[in-house]
Amino acid sequence: MLQPTARTARRALFVAVLGASVALSGTSAFAGGKGGGGAGSGGTTTQPSGAPLSLASDSTWNNPNSPSWCMNEDDYDQAVYSGSLNGSASRTEQLCGLSSDYYNNVYWDAGGIGLESDVYVTGQLADLSITAPDGTVHHAVLVGQASSKGTTTYHYATCYVPTYSVSTDTGGRPLPGGTWQVALSGQSTTTRWNVNVVMTDAPFQKSYCPSAQQNLVA
Repeated sequence: MLQPTARTARRALFVAVLGASVALSGTSAFAGGKGGGGAGSGGTTTQPSGAPLSLASDSTWNNPNSPSWCMNEDDYDQAVYSGSLNGSASRTEQLCGLSSDYYNNVYWDAGGIGLESDVYVTGQLADLSITAPDGTVHHAVLVGQASSKGTTTYHYATCYVPTYSVSTDTGGRPLPGGTWQVALSGQSTTTRWNVNVVMTDAPFQKSYCPSAQQNLVA
């Protein structure tokens, strides 16, 4: 587990990337993994108006001392999809687990990393979900909406996060290792879908996770 000072520095980096993403998108609250994009890779593409939903940007980082095939506390992945949604889309992320991921003479777990996904739609959302390796599912809830020129944009979010202490901002038991799936379905002409695998400490959970899906203790 990273010490609080190191987590503070990583959170500052995340906020800086977040600010750049908001400036780029104009509407997105986030920019999101091993599994969806290569570690250490990134990029941005411009979607024509009305184009099908596709990857617009992917910012990732992998600690070179950790496994390249799974994500742990020193890694992050922030993916953004944009375009029109007509049906379903999904993305998988691989978290490290002590029982399976041995590298550099160390058994690795996911540490304080968690998953957050949110979507902005102008149409109808059927579902946005995060499915754990054991099959349990968290579904998105409506967290906001805004209207402009007769069009209403709805914002939904969901999280799957490890336990964090509010008083000390230190983590407890990490999320299980294995393959996690983030899935989206619905009908929307204008869609902005964000998938984030990042440190989900107490301030993060309070800011970005639905209250019922936060995992905070005293």
